[in-house]
Amino acid sequence: MSIFRPLTGSPLIRTIAREIIVAYIRFVHLTSRVTVTGTEDRDRLNAQGQTFLIPLWHNRIAMMPYAWVEEIGRLWVIASAHRDGQLVSGSLGRFGFGVVLVDSKKGGSGPTRQMIKLLSQGQCIGITPDGPRGPRMRVRTGTILLAAMAQVPMVPVTYSVTRRRMLNSWDRFVVPLPFSRIEVHWGKAIQPPARGDKDAVEAARLALETSLTQLGDQCDMACGVDPISPAPEQGQEHPQEGSM
Repeated sequence: MSIFRPLTGSPLIRTIAREIIVAYIRFVHLTSRVTVTGTEDRDRLNAQGQTFLIPLWHNRIAMMPYAWVEEIGRLWVIASAHRDGQLVSGSLGRFGFGVVLVDSKKGGSGPTRQMIKLLSQGQCIGITPDGPRGPRMRVRTGTILLAAMAQVPMVPVTYSVTRRRMLNSWDRFVVPLPFSRIEVHWGKAIQPPARGDKDAVEAARLALETSLTQLGDQCDMACGVDPISPAPEQGQEHPQEGSM
């Protein structure tokens, strides 16, 4: 996340910044009232022992450690191997998440194999389908291809908050403020497309993008704040899996 670049100059500074971020998120949670809704598909799949991907927009990751506290131990997140991403992954790790680091410059199939293995072992994986560079709130194909390869459903999630600041970053990152009301909304499960079916992949991509955008709008309206608009449509790339 480029918003953290000034904080990531040295390992010591990254450690201090990570602890500040973790303490702040915990303080916001402690002083706020959190409501979680729409968990029917999530809970049904979990009860069946079915693993799944958990897509969320890059700008809504701050309070995600509290979206599913019952299953923190079996949740992994994808993060950029860049030093900015390592700051995020280190912060999430302090909440009990496992982390898969992805280097978008190097590419390679290693992280993909690791994620498929984790999913086959019953772990769930949180992924930002518009991260780490955008375009904002546009699902890139990597998330759908991962779901197709692992043949696991996707259950989207997002949150909003009554008191917030939005950073002037590419994703309009939401910084929640203390003493707020926080709405966390889970969406309906989206089934994975068949492997190699380009039309089905595109249909699943659009379904996920629509679901996440609508969930975000619902959360924002419930919190009395303005919805965040997606970036303008542009040619879709086919990079690796999204990362935080």
